[in-house]
Amino acid sequence: MITAALLLATAGVVAPPATAKFPDGSRVEWRRGEAPVVLITPKRGEGWLALASRVTGNAHLANELRVANGQAGQPLYRIPVRVPWQLVRPELRVAAARALFSDDRRTAAGWEHVIVAPWGGDGESWWELAEWFTGDGANYPRLREANPDLGLFPPKGVRIVIPASVLRAEFRAAGIETRAAAPVATPAPPAKPGPRPTAPVAAARSAEGALAYGEEEAVYRLRPGEALYSAVVVRFTGQLHASDVNATAAEIARRSLIGDVAAIPVGYPVRIPFDMLLPEYLPPGHPRRVAWEKEREQLAGIKRIIRAANLDGIHIILDAGHGGADTGAIAGQAWESTYAYDVMVRVKRVLEQQTRATVWTTIQDPERTSREAEEDVLPARRSQRLLVDPPYGLGDPVVGVTLRWILGDSILARLQRRKVDSERVVFVSIHADSLHPSVRGLMVYVPARSLRPTRAPWPEGLPDCREVRSFRPPSFPARFRSRSEALSGQLGEALVHAARIAGVAVHAYEPVRSSVMRGGSRWVPAVLRYSSVPSAVLVEICNLNNEQDHALLLTRRFREQLAHAIAAGLAEGFTR
Repeated sequence: MITAALLLATAGVVAPPATAKFPDGSRVEWRRGEAPVVLITPKRGEGWLALASRVTGNAHLANELRVANGQAGQPLYRIPVRVPWQLVRPELRVAAARALFSDDRRTAAGWEHVIVAPWGGDGESWWELAEWFTGDGANYPRLREANPDLGLFPPKGVRIVIPASVLRAEFRAAGIETRAAAPVATPAPPAKPGPRPTAPVAAARSAEGALAYGEEEAVYRLRPGEALYSAVVVRFTGQLHASDVNATAAEIARRSLIGDVAAIPVGYPVRIPFDMLLPEYLPPGHPRRVAWEKEREQLAGIKRIIRAANLDGIHIILDAGHGGADTGAIAGQAWESTYAYDVMVRVKRVLEQQTRATVWTTIQDPERTSREAEEDVLPARRSQRLLVDPPYGLGDPVVGVTLRWILGDSILARLQRRKVDSERVVFVSIHADSLHPSVRGLMVYVPARSLRPTRAPWPEGLPDCREVRSFRPPSFPARFRSRSEALSGQLGEALVHAARIAGVAVHAYEPVRSSVMRGGSRWVPAVLRYSSVPSAVLVEICNLNNEQDHALLLTRRFREQLAHAIAAGLAEGFTR
């Protein structure tokens, strides 16, 4: 069975887990993006039935335990067996939580958990905590209700309460501790207003405790090493494209009385009007933030029903952006179409060699040679063609984009005629972005339900091919649009987690997005907007305008690393 760890080890990348030991030598292990697991050493002669009875409390779980360990034969003496969090017997699960989260404690109100965030960046999510401590991630709204002063992303060191009413029985039965709570980091007090007159700063804080709020603006104080472009504009407004970032930075500088954006003192109050802020950075209770949080909660309640170990029975449609007459973004001698295609070919190979997925592709370059897999810098060519019947030479970019989603829908329809569930089909389009130079890392776009039509248009001017002749505009009911955004978002999060584990740079702020923001408007790329595939994502593997990303993309080692990360993310997306 393939796992993220197996794939990434194949790519030569290993991410250290957080671990804690028990007195008997067993240990609990926690990797980023995964639930904790307990590693138990089998006793001499102990088979799966006896081991399952000992570590899960139920011998009937022997087969699940065996599958979780790669469907191995009998357990091997002194070789640890991985016991997933959901299978661990109750009292051992409590002991594991206490070992891994040493500052946690049981109180009269419930279970107090201190956000650990051992890998930096975002800490444990509300969904993860609800899943681990209550048994169901869908309970996360109850956790948020019990912690009303915290946003969607509690910062490291903050203590949260998991209400006793939703705790797993074993955590609820744990003895209440009366000892004083361990020292815990808390958000800094609100920043004071800057030198110019402004409305009083409210006590409300952003999720990171970084913003202070006035009546119509937020105040952010720059920290050492931070720049206006990346630390403020990209982070808090969501702008990514060079012209948008520059224009927004200029407006914020004007409002903040900043003369030179390259010489802003540490601690200087940068003022951001509310109408520029992403909704998650608005003060609690702001109508736009409330609406955004409601949408997030609705989507979080939609779960992927299908689980597929090692992608067994899953059909993956791989697409590489642009091609032919359309080079996509160009930076130096690097064409987006050339390198996105190379990564797609590598993902296809990894999936076919190391998973049970069935892989389909939308595009082919008949001039590509096997030698190119070993080359760093690739030749720029316009020879790619779209695999409709007969193939289309990609002479017109607009026609090429339209044919892509029509081809994807045609593959889906073919599979549905073979009684394949549509939720066992995935569409993945691979691209490389062209953004502000301060932005770097992988991003994933998914289709926002609010930006999709109820029916796809009837396209004109398409070439005569089998897919066009059988085309009928698909409809997108509200339930499909919501479920598609949720399932695609879950897959996007799995891809981002896998990339981080692989050591691939990921966009620092909101790496999974439901729309492209440019020029003051938002939209969903056409290959996602009109796709009938429920799980559809567009992966921007890097930013060609960023010096580090650009240099890495011109190495075959990085492109291979990307391929393993994407394959691992797809595998994890169907095991969560």
